[in-house]
Amino acid sequence: MGVTFDPETRLNHIAEYLGRFHMNLTFEEGRMQLLRLRLTGYKLAAEVGDGDARARVDEIIKKGYENLGEHWEREAKDPYDDPCQAQYDLLAELRSYVYRDLSEPFMAFIRAEFKKIFVPTLRLLTELCRSPNKYTWDQVKIQLQEIMAEIDVDVEWEVCDAYMEGYLAKVSGILEIGPKG
Repeated sequence: MGVTFDPETRLNHIAEYLGRFHMNLTFEEGRMQLLRLRLTGYKLAAEVGDGDARARVDEIIKKGYENLGEHWEREAKDPYDDPCQAQYDLLAELRSYVYRDLSEPFMAFIRAEFKKIFVPTLRLLTELCRSPNKYTWDQVKIQLQEIMAEIDVDVEWEVCDAYMEGYLAKVSGILEIGPKG
């Protein structure tokens, strides 16, 4: 079977991959992979276009967190269970990378994937958090810029913002969020 761009088939591939993905990754790498796969999954769910697709993505990713936690015998919380708390937790974790003794390959991975994983994840968490006490996207962005300066990530915000607007426009229907700043 060749490469397919059919969103339904690609969701099946994600589900298959998540059955075994945690075997070769550290706990932190596994969590990053789950964040990335959810972003991809939501885009595919929007392409599928039926109401069950988002629930299916959430179920697939939730199983990935369970497998990761069981494999490493650690709690692997799904940030989308509590997007408001996850905003704070993820920003604190990113900030901690400056002070922790992390391997250079892991930090290279973080730098390379920052704008593909953390920026969109934090944007979605910001949109999904319904609390009046949440950080606004502008507040999150300022913190991200500080963190990126500390860990040496180079991002062009105009490109990033344009990508995020397109991504949000695509997934806002299945996530029931409106494109707003």
